[in-house]
Amino acid sequence: MNQLLPDWAPNIHPLLIHFPIVLFLIAILADVSLLIFAKDWLRNAAVALFTLSTLAALATYFSGKQAIDTLMLPLQAELTASSHADWALYTLIYFGILTVLRWFLFWKQHDKKKIILATLIILGIGGAGMLGYTADKGGKLVYKYGVGVQKVK
Repeated sequence: MNQLLPDWAPNIHPLLIHFPIVLFLIAILADVSLLIFAKDWLRNAAVALFTLSTLAALATYFSGKQAIDTLMLPLQAELTASSHADWALYTLIYFGILTVLRWFLFWKQHDKKKIILATLIILGIGGAGMLGYTADKGGKLVYKYGVGVQKVK
């Protein structure tokens, strides 16, 4: 796998990390658009985007678990890395539950009701908050502790 990575990437995690973030935020935007425009293609897109974001989060979570084992962590970064891993798991579980809920409501066509859709949007925003907190911990690892970066030559 390492021969497929660019020289600057210590592992695949930094290459995957932005996909679940973007997909999840676009999924929330699709739900907001669905609330406004009530188009079937937006319903389909929202469910597909939630599903893709959860699958991307799953791949990213496991790549992060693998990545942390390959890096030398400064002692001060251990607590942040542990917190980042914990929040990544909580966020992944939240994504999974929200996606299953989204599929169920889609299948039963309950997501056509404005109150249900508004609730899904609020739950999505809560997930975005969890995602942001997890990302903040990951950013702290990179930008404060230099985890996974190389010195400029």
